[in-house]
Amino acid sequence: MTRRGFLVLTLGSTAWSATEQPQGVVRLGMIADPQYADKDTLRSRHYRQSLDKLRASIAQLNEAAPDAVVTLGDFIDEDFASFTPVLDIYRGLQPPHFAVAGNHDYEVADADKAKVAGLLGIRRPGTSKIFGSWRVILLDGTEVSLFRPEHADKAQEMLDRLHREGLPQAQPWNGAIGENQMAWLEKELEEATAARQRVILCCHYPVFPADPHNLWNDREVLALIDRFPCVAAWFNGHNHAGNYAMRGTCHFVNLKGMVETADQAPYAIVSLHADHIEIDGLSSEPDRHCEMPAEKSR
Repeated sequence: MTRRGFLVLTLGSTAWSATEQPQGVVRLGMIADPQYADKDTLRSRHYRQSLDKLRASIAQLNEAAPDAVVTLGDFIDEDFASFTPVLDIYRGLQPPHFAVAGNHDYEVADADKAKVAGLLGIRRPGTSKIFGSWRVILLDGTEVSLFRPEHADKAQEMLDRLHREGLPQAQPWNGAIGENQMAWLEKELEEATAARQRVILCCHYPVFPADPHNLWNDREVLALIDRFPCVAAWFNGHNHAGNYAMRGTCHFVNLKGMVETADQAPYAIVSLHADHIEIDGLSSEPDRHCEMPAEKSR
């Protein structure tokens, strides 16, 4: 396992022993964009190798024994049959596993699109999980998109408006969080604030900084996050190059895509401490130390 230090503060390599973690720390494994397909490598995307990389990563995650593992979308690149070998490997994962859907997960025949969410264990567009004093919220950025037939008309209208505004995320492979899900998210953040919980938001798509991969309604999402200092971080995939930024009291962390490496796969263990978040990255995924602003201390 090779690691590379990076922003915000560089951390040395750390052992992943659950017994060595401070009491109350929540640990999450995070994987982005395995994007498996039974097809040849294209440029930097090693589609077939994703199975071996995923298998090795899950074995290491089982050894690390985090509280849960979150996959940030794009389990497959295309073809509904691609899910079978990928999910067979995931069945060997011992910690609880939660998923958000990515745009490539819907690169399947129209007749199969309604099966995708259930196959990934996604029962509704947004859901939340409580781990001690942390609330982990999973968001569906594919909800309003051209590849979800039930909202295709609304998606086209939104995409046309973004084109007129000249925004970089006006791309057909992106999507948006729907109105009902946004209202649900606001209620979740109100409840987290009342319960004195900190919040991690997980989505396939980034929202900050400006980027061609962002959610179509990133400005609306950011305006909501700005109102709630309980939100400590937003984690996403989609942009395989990875990224990091901070806005207000929230860290925005874009994990690198697993499909982009030939052998060792980037993924991370995210440790949620009382006053900071530590990201222990594997392979090309950088380590990060994300401090909580003083005004967020409880």
